[in-house]
Amino acid sequence: MKASYKGFEAKKSGGFLELPVAGAYVAEIQAVRPVEGKDGQRDRIECFMEITEGEYKDRFHEVYEDQKERFGDNAKYKGIFRLSCPFEDDEDWIRRTFEGNLWCVQQSNPGYEWDWDEKKLKGKKVGINIRNRLYTYNGKNRSTVEIARFETVDDVRNGKCKPAKDRDQREKGGSDDSTDGSEFTDVSKDVEVPWG
Repeated sequence: MKASYKGFEAKKSGGFLELPVAGAYVAEIQAVRPVEGKDGQRDRIECFMEITEGEYKDRFHEVYEDQKERFGDNAKYKGIFRLSCPFEDDEDWIRRTFEGNLWCVQQSNPGYEWDWDEKKLKGKKVGINIRNRLYTYNGKNRSTVEIARFETVDDVRNGKCKPAKDRDQREKGGSDDSTDGSEFTDVSKDVEVPWG
């Protein structure tokens, strides 16, 4: 064999840093970005979250930094919760979803009340409920995790949160190639961080 290089040392590969597993966590809204809806879509508020307590504390930032080392400019922040803003004539359940998420923020931050100024969400504590998302990419079935909804901080700390139902977006006929949640090829819903 002709291939060789100086400084070779056999050692275990570090692998990817894993995202948090499905469950409820105490978190903080670290940045907020309003996104205007186009072609009849609703406006939304992108909340960049970070876990602040427990085993996965700071994990979204750690995964992002790990991605930056591996993929450079292709790194995507995974801890984003997208809050859709209802239209005036939307069905009640759409409004209830929006109002319920903001109620969790209010309950977790005494004295705070939603006043349609999304910038004031920055720095607020809130619980997040993470679910598994199953999808097909390039003909293969994969999995990752995503934030399904907000919870109150008290409910998270007291173990009162119901698990969020998995979101299954797999296509029929996709081959099974599930991952442990550290799959980064699916970037269709990820965006660059507003602070990076």
